Amino acid sequence: MSEIYDNPKYYEIAFSFRDIPAEVNLFEECFNRFSHIPVKSVLELGCGNSPHMEELVKRGYRYSGLDLSEAMLEHSRKKAAHIGSQVNLIHANMMDFSLETPVDFVYILLGSLCAKSTSDLVSHFNSVAGTLKKGGLYLLDWCVQYETPFESEGGDSWEMERDGIKVKTTVSWKAINRVEQTFEETLAFDVDDHGEKIRIVGTDIKRAIYPQEFLLFISSRKDFEFAGWWNNWDLNQPLEQSDKIDRPIALVLRK
Repeated sequence: MSEIYDNPKYYEIAFSFRDIPAEVNLFEECFNRFSHIPVKSVLELGCGNSPHMEELVKRGYRYSGLDLSEAMLEHSRKKAAHIGSQVNLIHANMMDFSLETPVDFVYILLGSLCAKSTSDLVSHFNSVAGTLKKGGLYLLDWCVQYETPFESEGGDSWEMERDGIKVKTTVSWKAINRVEQTFEETLAFDVDDHGEKIRIVGTDIKRAIYPQEFLLFISSRKDFEFAGWWNNWDLNQPLEQSDKIDRPIALVLRK
């Protein structure tokens, strides 16, 4: 999806529907309820435009962000400079990475876990285990597929506008290999930038991770344990009691 990630301004507008302070409130609720250690440092994987960075820094956390896109990291550097904050931005692959100093909390948002195989998934969790302090939490937003992502009639779409720029976003999925649980995810931006019409399309291959498989995977590891999963970023909505699932989060604890 390099073309998509080479356009951080439009990407930021496309996903600006999120309530960032409310989501950081959820982080802190997780810290209070589930973390076994005080949380002072955080790492965002696939950080992109680092949407939570300013709010986290404002609340006193040390922010690190990791991404493969230099354009996104440069965008985040400019944001950090604008707010006068020292942050740690790392150019690396989330499937195989390390940090000099372990952190207290790791998170990944909007299904950005781009594992293409089981070995990728194992390598990713090995890297997280080496980066996250014992007793810390790893939060995954929409990285487990509770519905089969392989068939989509036209996909999902929404529109956002900021500073006179309109972005219509469409996400769609197509099966690649059902045995290997791989699918192609296509993300398209139709942009109206003050009258200039731009279409930007990116694709990525991902491996679907299903709920019972995720539980079995976590239970098979000696370095993580399952803490819970909830619907719509609300700890009062356990997934087991949800009829319609939207923006589900899963939480695991580093043992």
